[in-house]
Amino acid sequence: MTTTPGPSPDTRQPAHRITVAVPDVAQATTFLADLTGPSTAHRHGGAGTVSFSAGVQVRLVPTAPLGAPEAPPRLVDIGTNHLCLRVGDIEAAATHLEKVPGVDVLGDIVTIPEGPIRGNRWIYFRSPWGTLFELQQWPEVPGYAGTTAERLHHGQRPADDAALPTLLGLDHTGYSVRSLDAAVDHLVAHHRARVVLRTEIAAERAFMRRQFDLDVEGTSAMAMLVVDDAVNLELFEHGVPGQQPPRPLDRLGGNLLELQAAPDPASTAHHAPFGLTLPGPVTR
Repeated sequence: MTTTPGPSPDTRQPAHRITVAVPDVAQATTFLADLTGPSTAHRHGGAGTVSFSAGVQVRLVPTAPLGAPEAPPRLVDIGTNHLCLRVGDIEAAATHLEKVPGVDVLGDIVTIPEGPIRGNRWIYFRSPWGTLFELQQWPEVPGYAGTTAERLHHGQRPADDAALPTLLGLDHTGYSVRSLDAAVDHLVAHHRARVVLRTEIAAERAFMRRQFDLDVEGTSAMAMLVVDDAVNLELFEHGVPGQQPPRPLDRLGGNLLELQAAPDPASTAHHAPFGLTLPGPVTR
């Protein structure tokens, strides 16, 4: 596949940029473009980008060479990012992914029975280089609609050439944080974020093994926020032992969240005490 510049679902300067470190930029860009549409992706220098509607851009940058392949961080480790694709028919999308070389679809499709995300259906999958991604299908009326006037961004628009069946766009970018309250307070105060829902989740070890390939159990506090009616953020504070700290941007799983992004990507990043990696001086 040739990833040359072309029309994207939204041609505005990206308002929000999510940078993710991958072992092979060409492979990762091609992988995402094969799902979201060749027109969404292009390469510039050593980085790749995939654009989504509402001015959200995923930027892929290379990891530093290491002597041996590195395992990705666990979903519950501090600072870990996952990207979630919203679909209209999660069974069709998951079946498609099961046929993609190198992809591992984990566990079963889960339907949430109650609470602010009731009716929401989700499943995770592992990319060929090991990073976790998610599929999510929202019900026609979100579970939280009866308790708040706030709304997540549900107006995603896919590219015309998207290959993933029933793809609607990027549903959210998700993060494991050290302090949910501190992360929420920062995003509200500094990035015009609005809190849409909060909930508590408990998971047994067998469920975590099946759905995430993780041998842990515990409880999690979760919040979903929306920024500029364009990008949804999912934040988890996981009550599990042995969490690893955030990784720098030159290692697999390193990431950088730029909300209200400058035209040029930030050259440095810092790990905020609450767990997100944001523009600023590098700290390790």
